[in-house]
Amino acid sequence: MLDVHAPHEGIYGFRDFLIHLLTITIGLLIALGLEACVEWFEHRHLEHEADANIRQELHDNSKELSNVRAEIVTERENLRTLLKFLQARILNQASDIHHFSLEYDLGTLQDASWRTASATGALSFMEYQHVKRYAVAYLVQDEYARQQQETLDSFLELQSYFSDGSDPTKMPPAEAQVVTANVRHTLTHLKALDQFAYSLSKTYQEALAPR
Repeated sequence: MLDVHAPHEGIYGFRDFLIHLLTITIGLLIALGLEACVEWFEHRHLEHEADANIRQELHDNSKELSNVRAEIVTERENLRTLLKFLQARILNQASDIHHFSLEYDLGTLQDASWRTASATGALSFMEYQHVKRYAVAYLVQDEYARQQQETLDSFLELQSYFSDGSDPTKMPPAEAQVVTANVRHTLTHLKALDQFAYSLSKTYQEALAPR
């Protein structure tokens, strides 16, 4: 808030009036200019901090996504192994497969920096094209998260067939057929998830590309 004080001495003529008016005007302009500079520097600091945090967050998410894609390869192989086991059970035959895994790596992708920048208004100080690339990346990330949740649900349903402690080698052929359908369904989810991950990886690269 700016304070404007009256002159300490009396005004004895039009010339003195103009001098005092000019002095006050210059003082106000200087004060407003300084205030604007301080505000500009604050906005620039907020912009740089938010931009750095978002870029670091996307970089970390990109690394996490690479790990997840590597795990998807393993998870798909595990499901194919389970399919071979189930085919033997459908035929009511013994299988040479004595171990299979239904582990699922639920990678966690963060968005706290993006949400914070949105809430504080820091995005309004960034260049439009930068914000647009970031927004697209987080939008695709949200789509990936939904597909990831669907894949997790599919895995949990599949794991329910083996969580009661029963011996899988004694699974009835009819049940093996039902489980086989669930395995193929889960494989479809994994394939779709990997495609989402591929698209998201490319989006991350575009958002983090040098300016």
